[in-house]
Amino acid sequence: MVCAYIIMYRVLGQSPLSHSDYDSYTRQAAAWWQGQAYLPDNVTWLELAEFGGRYYVSFPPFPSVLQFLLYPIFGMNTPDNLINTLFGFGAFVLIYRFMMRRGFDGLYSSLMALLMTLGSNLFYLSLAGWVWFTAQTQGFFFSALAVYLIVSRRQSAWYFSFLCLGIAFACRPMNIVYAPLLFYLLYKNNDGNSKTRTCVRCLKYVLPLVAVGACAAAYNEVRFGHIFEFGHNYLPEFKYAPQFALEYVPGNFLEILKLPGSHNEMFWPQFNGTLFFLVNPVYVLLAVRLVQQRLDQKRILYLICLIIHLILILSHKTMGGWQFGSRYLVDMLPFMPLIIGDNPPEAVRSKSVLPAFLAAIGIAVNVWGAVWYYTFF
Repeated sequence: MVCAYIIMYRVLGQSPLSHSDYDSYTRQAAAWWQGQAYLPDNVTWLELAEFGGRYYVSFPPFPSVLQFLLYPIFGMNTPDNLINTLFGFGAFVLIYRFMMRRGFDGLYSSLMALLMTLGSNLFYLSLAGWVWFTAQTQGFFFSALAVYLIVSRRQSAWYFSFLCLGIAFACRPMNIVYAPLLFYLLYKNNDGNSKTRTCVRCLKYVLPLVAVGACAAAYNEVRFGHIFEFGHNYLPEFKYAPQFALEYVPGNFLEILKLPGSHNEMFWPQFNGTLFFLVNPVYVLLAVRLVQQRLDQKRILYLICLIIHLILILSHKTMGGWQFGSRYLVDMLPFMPLIIGDNPPEAVRSKSVLPAFLAAIGIAVNVWGAVWYYTFF
């Protein structure tokens, strides 16, 4: 994993402390230091929301918190490329530790971690500090951390699990759809004689999530006068078309099924998506594990959350614009270990053939795709 990052940094010609020009979060942090929620002027190459004659960052605000801490040291030249890389590598560590905790051996756990990071679209997202990629990389990390903590035996970890889910929400709002799944796991951790009393006992652990949501809502109210408005509806592209609509679903579904080499002179499709389980092969492993397992309440709830998440993504006007792969579907990956890593039978514990095969495909595809994407655009 480290070697892959070092090689790609050399290919891209960027130093460890380099700064990205797509730095909406750094600019937002700088505005915070000036006591303002809006930017001083428009930046034409960024997706800025125009509202009331002022310009705002049109993305959920949490990634600016880290930039806020770094700004006094680095000024506008924060090392946002390296920050994304560290979050990507951190996700690798969390997935590895989660699988080890669930009873898999070191080889299987390593392959699983590689499959979900270096072998997925997360890899190319974690190479650059672009505003779009920063939100996804940090959302991925904190979602993975929420999953890791919810299965802990320590009660204090459950508070932090919902705090991390709240942070993931403040990076990628759709990740909140998995809150019922985490609450169900929390309920099972506290299962008692009375279902009502157990639910009441569990509510206190959800308070950090509520607190983060309240802060995000207050910030939206300050900027746009609406607690649910992060700013995207005030982008020029959504002035004459809705941001979300069910009519987008069929077309967007076809976008994530596009085969490489089938649409134009370039091998990889340039806009809105590629065959999602080719660029994120962990979906294949998830399907296999679901077939192997008994369909109980946990898996049914997971599938409901997954389907809702997918429909919300497909209801968006675009599927991520210019990209390699299907980057929106990366947001679903951090919650998959809850199913893939659940109650491994001895046959699964000892056999690493399928994850090894999928990881090899995923790594080859995503390293190739990352080189193509960053050297072409």
